[in-house]
Formats: sequence, C-alpha cells, structure tokens
Amino acid sequence: MKEQEFDKRTKKFATALWDLYVDEEEREGTETPKIELREENLTDDFTAMIMAVHLLYISITGDDEVDLIGFTHMVNRLVFQWLMKNKERE
Repeated sequence: MKEQEFDKRTKKFATALWDLYVDEEEREGTETPKIELREENLTDDFTAMIMAVHLLYISITGDDEVDLIGFTHMVNRLVFQWLMKNKERE
C-alpha cells in the first residue's frame, strides 16, 4: 500500500472515531466513502487503525509528547488492567 493511501486510510479511521464523540451536525465523516476490505491490506489497515486511535488520543488530551510506541505501551497497560479486572469474562 502506498504511503499516501495509507495516510488517507488513517485519517478516515480517525475521523470515524472522532465522529462518535460529536453531535451529528458536527460530524466530518458523513460523506466518507466506504473502504474496501482487502485481505492483502489487513496488516496496513490494522496499523492505520492503531495510528488513528493515537491521533484521537492526542486530539482529546492535547498530549503530543507521547509517540506511537509510548502510546502502544500505555494501551497495553490498559488492556492488561482490563483483563485482570475482568478475568471471568474471558
């Protein structure tokens, strides 16, 4: 997948996530075209989704000091805490 297409996908994922937090009339992605699901691009898509959540984190918290690696470390801690708290749900 080309870098430009990857960046577009990341922005689409970030916009879709952000739109969940705003009123309908304020949403940006109402006319975002469907992303085609292609198995050969799933790794890139999941990576773009992670990067989109990182962008959402920065836009909500204003904490642009946390790079992508630091963010994934923080997310791993949150998942671990959730798993420990919700063991019986596994």
